[in-house]
Amino acid sequence: MKWTIAQLKKKIHQDPTFEATVDLADYMPKDEDLIAVAPTTVKGTIDIEDDTFFHFDLEVKTTLTIACARSLEPVEYPIEVEVRETFTEDEDDEYRQIDGLSIDLYPIVWSNIYLEKPMRVLHPKAKEDDRFEESEEAKRKGHPQLKELEKYKS
Repeated sequence: MKWTIAQLKKKIHQDPTFEATVDLADYMPKDEDLIAVAPTTVKGTIDIEDDTFFHFDLEVKTTLTIACARSLEPVEYPIEVEVRETFTEDEDDEYRQIDGLSIDLYPIVWSNIYLEKPMRVLHPKAKEDDRFEESEEAKRKGHPQLKELEKYKS
């Protein structure tokens, strides 16, 4: 999913759609709760406006494997996201700048997947585990170390 400007201008007249299955494992950070990313399906269309604006409408589908926040068990989390991204050669514009002579969609696809990743997930077995849930009485009483603050309440 990396094209030169000349390839895009030629492609727009032939078939402005594309579909690819890509491996984004190289973009995955190593130090987080993200365990794996499944092969990602990217479908899209290309539109060129005034030979300077390159619009990409993308549909991205993948599955992330994330460590459970409680048990560290792997949890599969499906992601589907639609993205519209515009590139331009004009430096004064608010859109993404074309780097050199080509447009690379891999970083765009990965950043949009990563933005959809939840902060934490729970494995179905961990949701059922009540060791982590507070009892109703404990919720009513509050934290014992904060009891001293009650007398300052106005």
